[in-house]
Amino acid sequence: MTPLKSNFFNRLSASEKKKLIITVSLAVVMAVIASMVILSFLRKDTGSAKTPSDSPVKTTVTGQKQETRTADKKDVMNAIALSLFDHGLDSSSIKENKEQENNGRTEIHMVLDHKDADISSLKSSITDKLEELGVKTFEGENIVAENDSLSLVIEFQEKSLPVVKEKPKMPAVTGDFKGVKAAFVIDDCGYSIPLAEKLSAVKYPLAMAIIPYTPHSKETAEIVRNHGKAVFLHQPMQPKAYPSVDPGKGAVLLNMPESLVSLWLSNNVEDLGGKIDGFNNHMGSALTESKVKMDQVFAVMKKYTDFFVDSYTSPASVAFDECRSNGMMCAQNRKFIDNEADPAYIRSKILEGLKVGKEKGQIIMIGHLRDATVDVLVDFLPQIAEMGVDIVPVKELAVR
Repeated sequence: MTPLKSNFFNRLSASEKKKLIITVSLAVVMAVIASMVILSFLRKDTGSAKTPSDSPVKTTVTGQKQETRTADKKDVMNAIALSLFDHGLDSSSIKENKEQENNGRTEIHMVLDHKDADISSLKSSITDKLEELGVKTFEGENIVAENDSLSLVIEFQEKSLPVVKEKPKMPAVTGDFKGVKAAFVIDDCGYSIPLAEKLSAVKYPLAMAIIPYTPHSKETAEIVRNHGKAVFLHQPMQPKAYPSVDPGKGAVLLNMPESLVSLWLSNNVEDLGGKIDGFNNHMGSALTESKVKMDQVFAVMKKYTDFFVDSYTSPASVAFDECRSNGMMCAQNRKFIDNEADPAYIRSKILEGLKVGKEKGQIIMIGHLRDATVDVLVDFLPQIAEMGVDIVPVKELAVR
């Protein structure tokens, strides 16, 4: 302390010294408080500045969400092309690729030849890539996918078709089949409304077998009913190649408890509107060989229909016999007509079936709701009718 300040302080009385100390102390405290208040305001002001975690980023995130768009046809085709490339395949593997507009949505139907590629891995790859695009998929024997703008069905050929050097000639439409009764069941309905409309409109009785939970299962059932055709549940059942070959949602499996069998079957019927005229098996080469499981199936299905057609996907099938033992009306397929998507092939198989029918007096044949099959039936049914074939409802050929 300087002499001047020291003399000033010393001249003060004790009470004055005390007041001076208190005043100085209060001044210091007030200065500290003021500093803290100022610092607090500064921090708030700094906090209101744009930081990595504040509004600009939120705005950006919100903006990104707003920019999210529905995957279109180009996105989907790119995803499929990438999956093919990953499995050593190219565009030549696409054997059929048809599209049409329906109520503002693009419907795409594609047939892929997986050649030597692992079909299970290829299906999973395509499904995963479509799911990443936000396209809902259903993987089974076929891949079915859809969003707000499109629906897609991808079928897989079991093997590469042989190269045909010359286009086979159409079989001659000749022969006397007078008195032959023929019935047709059309499987795999539910994927295409236009095809269902086209085939349901023919004047001949047909049974349309609809796979449950397909994109248009309910609408197809309504279309078929409105045209006076028979609505069948095309019930998925376990094939021998399961699980590498998936029969699809709603399938009855060998290891499935009876309570779950009952639940699935009931739900499947409800998916078609709760009313059916009959049912047949979709796949099922393993399950139709099981007496126990088929008895469980018939115990439930008798509540909804008294009629079953054994698609006969296994020569060891017991489904027809078990159907009869359960007191139901039963029939059995004797000819698949469209294992190849070639019109000449399909017509030749129908004629083969009619020759069998001429020996037996009757024949049940199964086709699928595909472009080539529908085109052939629309054109060919009137022709075989002119040859004396009596095209009848499939139930007319059933036995109890």
